[in-house]
Amino acid sequence: MFRTDWPPKCTLTKQLWFPADFPNFKPHHCDSDDVSEFDHRYNCIAWAASDTRKWWWPDDPVIGYGYWPPGVAREVTIPAFIAAFNTLGYAVCLDDSIENGFEKIAIFADQNAEPTHAARQLTDGVWTSKFGDYEDIRHVVLACLEGPRYGKVFVYMKRGIM
Repeated sequence: MFRTDWPPKCTLTKQLWFPADFPNFKPHHCDSDDVSEFDHRYNCIAWAASDTRKWWWPDDPVIGYGYWPPGVAREVTIPAFIAAFNTLGYAVCLDDSIENGFEKIAIFADQNAEPTHAARQLTDGVWTSKFGDYEDIRHVVLACLEGPRYGKVFVYMKRGIM
């Protein structure tokens, strides 16, 4: 049965800009009520990297430089984001299909191929995303995030489960 309401702790959906920025994201895409609290310490890139202590971004106009892996170019480019996740053992792969023994991420990019978001696939095939400094949430498909804010999935990456 499809859910018809948003998880109670999902404050992101109450923002006036949410419907326009995420036109494909509907309540039935939420996998559960398991939503984190609002947390400004980490963002979607950090969440995809399984890091809840640092804000990952090569150059943020609000906070200046965020955390970025040593030796990786501080550029908001797909090659730099791929290189950042390479430092964690990820390699580019073909798609989001579930593969035993692997975890996957998806990097989104806008129409200019500039990275905007990353999501992580859980072992059950459900995806999890952190929305900036808002909550992280489980969603059943990646396509629900496609739209003006995040663009589309640009690249998939995988690594062996540690």
